[in-house]
Amino acid sequence: MAARPVYMAKEKFPFFEMIEVDFEWNGGFAKTQKQKNIRALHEGFRNRCPGKKVLEISSKSMQEYGEALSAFFLPKYVPELGKSVPVECVFQSGKVFRNGGPYKDLMLVTPREAKKDERLKTSGPLVRFMFDGRDFPLVPKTFFYDYIYINALFENEILAQAALQYDAFTDIEFNPNASINCQAKAAAAFVSLSRMGLAEKVKDPDSFLFLYHGENTGGMVTPAFSNREHIAEHIPEKKFAQMAEPDIRPGTFVIHKKFGKGLVVKADASSLVIRFPDVGEKELGRKWCLANCGFEDTE
Repeated sequence: MAARPVYMAKEKFPFFEMIEVDFEWNGGFAKTQKQKNIRALHEGFRNRCPGKKVLEISSKSMQEYGEALSAFFLPKYVPELGKSVPVECVFQSGKVFRNGGPYKDLMLVTPREAKKDERLKTSGPLVRFMFDGRDFPLVPKTFFYDYIYINALFENEILAQAALQYDAFTDIEFNPNASINCQAKAAAAFVSLSRMGLAEKVKDPDSFLFLYHGENTGGMVTPAFSNREHIAEHIPEKKFAQMAEPDIRPGTFVIHKKFGKGLVVKADASSLVIRFPDVGEKELGRKWCLANCGFEDTE
């Protein structure tokens, strides 16, 4: 027996519901074996959630659009290249490590080559992401991946419409005990946000971050708001500067007079741990930061 997650769209934070399904596992690396597992997983899900439509998103998918929606094939437009490349290449090329990156040349290789590039393993710990000239925080954990995947869907109308025909998504290769980012989860969030009428809020990184904004506790993010009306009402026009002040949380961009721009990676009632690109992590008093630091305004 094995267990794999099914991600179902849910019209409130965190915009998906994970359902773990047990099924009889078929061993082996052959594509046919993996497809047997997909059928067993989907059958188990439909038994628990009758009437819900489920789509496998992976290169092993037997369903129309399932392979095209995978990060290895779904194209994301890159302004500096003037063309679209696979989401997987954008994601891997956006990683910034303590000792290197971003490795933008990974946008010009195959997704498999990008994912297996040796520099991703030898450049030290991951400190942030970068895309289109701006930084993206490590917290919330899947924020950057979800941002590029969902926006790639908005750029591909046919694939977006295909995804909207489904209620739930799987990726037979994804194991939540070993990995963090998941294309099936991102697709479920896309469907949920689209149904809630929040599509425009996803296109801007700061308003999208606001949807994910909350305290980080044990890898889970507590929402600022939990329903459609409150989310739509409280997303501010000037976005990030107002959102972050005076309550500084993980994911906040802070401007320090000496150390420059940094990301809050840990926060409690008295102190903040802020990661700066040049000097690493610094622990500073919360009250001191509120009095002496600024917050990035994207306007």
